Amino acid sequence: MSTNPVSRARLFGSAAIVIATLCAISASVLSIGPSGLTWAAIIATIAIGYAIISAVISLLNPDAADAAWDEQNSAVHRDSLIFGFWAVLAVFILFLALSLTGRMDPAMAFYWLGPVLGAVPPAYYVVAVLRGRAE
Repeated sequence: MSTNPVSRARLFGSAAIVIATLCAISASVLSIGPSGLTWAAIIATIAIGYAIISAVISLLNPDAADAAWDEQNSAVHRDSLIFGFWAVLAVFILFLALSLTGRMDPAMAFYWLGPVLGAVPPAYYVVAVLRGRAE
């Protein structure tokens, strides 16, 4: 694991978003825990907190911020956004088919696109860090 504080903040923030989203999806599938709107608020709070903490750490450590955005990390960041786009497109097509066949309410399909869009790029980044492709 990197000793760079900006890289650590990015890793822990991304992991927190992924874990919260997986908990929300699991709770929804198992019909336990708070409502979907409560989970949305929890995930949003984590994401906004992550953004604020990341910005503060980057401002306090400008040299570490430059090192955290080297060429390799920038490429992984770009790849995570591309992967997230294609994942949301695939899930959208799946949800569209489920909605058209009456197996899923269109409003629910739209609601569940949010967690996919919010969690897939951070999940890609966390996996890249664990594989040693990013810091």
